[in-house]
Amino acid sequence: MAQHKRHIPKAQSSSENFQENSSTKLSFYKRPHFYFLLIVPVAGVLLVVQLLPPISPMQPAMISPQPIISPVLPPVVAPVATKADPIIPAVLPPALSTAKAVEYQRNNPSVFPGARVAFPKVKAWVQGEPVTRYESGKIYFIEFFSTTCSHCAEQAPLVAEIVRTYQPLGVEFIAISKEEQPVLLAWLNKPKMKELVSYRVASDPNLSGDRILQFGTFKNSSPRVFLIKDGIVQWYGHPTLTEKPLASLVAGTWDPLEIKDEFVLTSQVEQAKDQITAKVTACEKTGDWQPALDLIDSIVQAFPEKSASFQTQRFTVMIGIGNMPEAGYALGKKLVAEYPSDIATLRSLARTTLNSPFVQKRDLDFAMQTALAADALGKNEDARAAEVVAFAYFSKGDREHAIENQERAIRLQTDAVLLKQYHTSLEKYKTAEPGPIPYQPPHKTTTGPPVVPAVPVVPAG
Repeated sequence: MAQHKRHIPKAQSSSENFQENSSTKLSFYKRPHFYFLLIVPVAGVLLVVQLLPPISPMQPAMISPQPIISPVLPPVVAPVATKADPIIPAVLPPALSTAKAVEYQRNNPSVFPGARVAFPKVKAWVQGEPVTRYESGKIYFIEFFSTTCSHCAEQAPLVAEIVRTYQPLGVEFIAISKEEQPVLLAWLNKPKMKELVSYRVASDPNLSGDRILQFGTFKNSSPRVFLIKDGIVQWYGHPTLTEKPLASLVAGTWDPLEIKDEFVLTSQVEQAKDQITAKVTACEKTGDWQPALDLIDSIVQAFPEKSASFQTQRFTVMIGIGNMPEAGYALGKKLVAEYPSDIATLRSLARTTLNSPFVQKRDLDFAMQTALAADALGKNEDARAAEVVAFAYFSKGDREHAIENQERAIRLQTDAVLLKQYHTSLEKYKTAEPGPIPYQPPHKTTTGPPVVPAVPVVPAG
């Protein structure tokens, strides 16, 4: 490979080149265009420096950020959807929404089994020695009543029997009335009344007892009994249901907390029904029934375990005072399909159709079919279903089958109060002209708010 190596001469030094050029040519810096070429680049650099922004001597981390001012944006225009883009509905912020959703909230009662309560501060003790506090370990049977209450009079013999049984065992019996002392004294002086009412009676026109006990359960009724021990509510309800809890309480086996949830729910349902009644009354004034229906729908959402009961109340409003028969009966048929095994709902739908005085269009075929379905569900042994079937037959003009089924209902019924009502209906079926109950429009006064009869209350059960 040596013969192919090309010789590269060694480069001369710069001094040698300089000497060679200086000897043969004029020096470069001595030529005139040298200064022109020197000025142009310098001027260009100065111009660029002037155009650049000033450089701050502070470090970036030390520079305070300037406030950001949001620009005024133009109205948002929804983009045109393509096949690849899904259509997303616009969502308005809460402040811009005009919809007024009805959201019913369930409230907890202040009085329930297990709750501690004060002793009522009544105005006067009409009979018996005054009592101002609960005595430790003693059971108190406190009954709310009225001298003009027919149901109280009916239950008086039962209460007297309970007194004779449990007063010797240490139970303290107290009867409280809203009536003034002279009214109660006149009532107690009637024949046989002293024999029936041999325990303490108090006059409470200031409603101290009602405020402490009744109102806290979202209900105020008479006759009504509260069982209390050591200032703690043990049970409350109708006198006919008092025997079992009182016996267990005396025996020392009663636990109020076992029934707390059931009683709380019952109180909440009572309050919801009162709200519906108030809303229906308000809607009667305006003629707009949508607020009442919206409220019921909201209550249905708040009480899923009582949906059938409150939807039946919606049905009652729609076919009755609201006069929306087509939509109302469509709802009724929907409920029959949704709750085919709920005998209470079927009975209520049939009875409302037959019994509500505000129904202008009474669908007797729907009532009959629903009543027969309830009767079949009860295997023809349910007294209330048999009674509704009799009512349906009478409304359709069939006296014979009405009497037959009413007599069957009487044989099956054991409740004394209902038996009395059944016998009254049987007498009507035997003597009155068969046919539906006539429509009765709600009565309105010429001045002031209209007087609206209460909407029939559907049993919560």
